[in-house]
Amino acid sequence: MADSLRALLPAANYEVLTWRELLPFITAYLNVYDGFIFIWFIIIFIAMGFGIVNTTLMAVFERIREFGLLKALGMKPLWIVQEVLTESFFLLIIGMIIGNALSFGSIFVLSKTGIDLSAFAAGSEYFGISRVIYPAVYMYDVFMANLVVFVLGLLVSLYPAVKAARFTPIEALAQT
Repeated sequence: MADSLRALLPAANYEVLTWRELLPFITAYLNVYDGFIFIWFIIIFIAMGFGIVNTTLMAVFERIREFGLLKALGMKPLWIVQEVLTESFFLLIIGMIIGNALSFGSIFVLSKTGIDLSAFAAGSEYFGISRVIYPAVYMYDVFMANLVVFVLGLLVSLYPAVKAARFTPIEALAQT
């Protein structure tokens, strides 16, 4: 938009600047903020991965006898891996549906009332920032977050799935 205005308006009479050019401090702040958000996402996704591994591994260890019986009846290890990954797939899908529904519901409510930061944001008007913020959803961010959760969830579920497939029927049926 700024480039098209620069082309239309005479440079001798008008100076066209974007908000990023007018407010370099805010631009720098937003760049630092994006870096912190990226680090926060990495921490959250690592914690999510450990949670999924723990949950899936506990489900596998609770069903050692079941996997041993299936292998004793002739089930191939690849099928056991597929079974555990299929369970993880459906748990991930259900979790994403519930999580997205709760998130969109929260954002819908907060987009009408806003989040009042007046107790924490003294002096924010100096930079042109309102004390009440209104959340917004970008579908690209929703898609990317769901994709990362889904792919990471399936990848970390591979370890418990392979662990379940490696039990021999004798050691699995000997578990109490």
